[in-house]
Amino acid sequence: MRKRLCALLIFLLPLLCQAQSDSGSLRIIFGGDIMGHGPQINAARQVDGSFDYEPSFRYVSDYIKSADLAIANLEVTLAGPPYTGYPQFSSPAALAAAANAAGFDVLTTANNHCVDRGSVGLRRTLDTLDTLGIPHLGTYRDTISRMAEHPLMVDRCGIRLALLCYTYGTNGIEVQPPQVVNMIDTIAMLRDLQEAQHRGADYVITLIHWGIEYQTTANAEQRQTARWLLEHGSDAVIGGHPHVVQDFTYDAIPGNGHYPEPVIYSMGNFVSNQRDVNCDGGIMIELELEKRDGRITSQRCQYMPYWVHRGTVDSVYQYYVVPSTDAVEHPDLYQIEPELRPALRRFSDNTRARLATEPLIPEHRYYEAMEVNRHGTEKAEVN
Repeated sequence: MRKRLCALLIFLLPLLCQAQSDSGSLRIIFGGDIMGHGPQINAARQVDGSFDYEPSFRYVSDYIKSADLAIANLEVTLAGPPYTGYPQFSSPAALAAAANAAGFDVLTTANNHCVDRGSVGLRRTLDTLDTLGIPHLGTYRDTISRMAEHPLMVDRCGIRLALLCYTYGTNGIEVQPPQVVNMIDTIAMLRDLQEAQHRGADYVITLIHWGIEYQTTANAEQRQTARWLLEHGSDAVIGGHPHVVQDFTYDAIPGNGHYPEPVIYSMGNFVSNQRDVNCDGGIMIELELEKRDGRITSQRCQYMPYWVHRGTVDSVYQYYVVPSTDAVEHPDLYQIEPELRPALRRFSDNTRARLATEPLIPEHRYYEAMEVNRHGTEKAEVN
């Protein structure tokens, strides 16, 4: 038990490096589902048997690193070999390490694939993330761990965040006690929301895995659950699972103290091998909070669309996440083959047109403001 608590303190230390204060501002970036299909594993495999996923994040790492805090969903297990993709995922630890090196500080693990390799796979995933020093939330070794680690409290830039995480299910695979996977359950979620307030959260973010795959519009159950979360203390709801970008909104809940409040129903895939229309990309969400006199006084929300380029860059075949708007305008900078550019444009046009209906969440043209180049080797200050 003491060893486990020591490990917990080690990986939480980077998140607790700044003391809470009465004022501050905080930029958070959220990424979608990090998948690990079989062709992705093969593309990352090196001649010496190791795995290199750095190319997948290369073109967006400067944006991710620009945030004060970045969070994404790890939708694979790190259960060890044999490494497999769909339907029961197990990816090399190098995938999580590359996501972390690219700027993602926290990975969520509560999703429908978290017990693809059973209890051993769930536990090994947690052990691997702990060894890599990557904070995580959503799945736990036992109820004692869950009580200590959920909500995950993060102090950054003078603001104290509470992060909560849930999934709709685990593909019918039973979770074996004493292990815990956070499920969408209003009794448990209400208890967690109350605990977040008890622990002094300035702002509460619920990260949730839900909805119907491949539907570009959130369903009634998602909307009802989001409304319930906001009414009971969540200040933002950030969703995934459908593998496509769904609509988003600001929902006004009078009396909460922070409103209107962002609800992102699905950010789509961050990286995957899915190539169908709308599945070959996603969005990152940027949320900026300002705190004055001990309370959150404003929040601004933007989105940045990206596309997954499956191809060859500098003679290396891989999966490259590229900012889609910038890549449409400057495809040569991302070495996108001419025959792939129509798919890139189709994703970009479809996504931007669908999301333009919510003016309070505009597109962030981050790469337009870059002064040097768009390859992540140098970076300008961007407000």
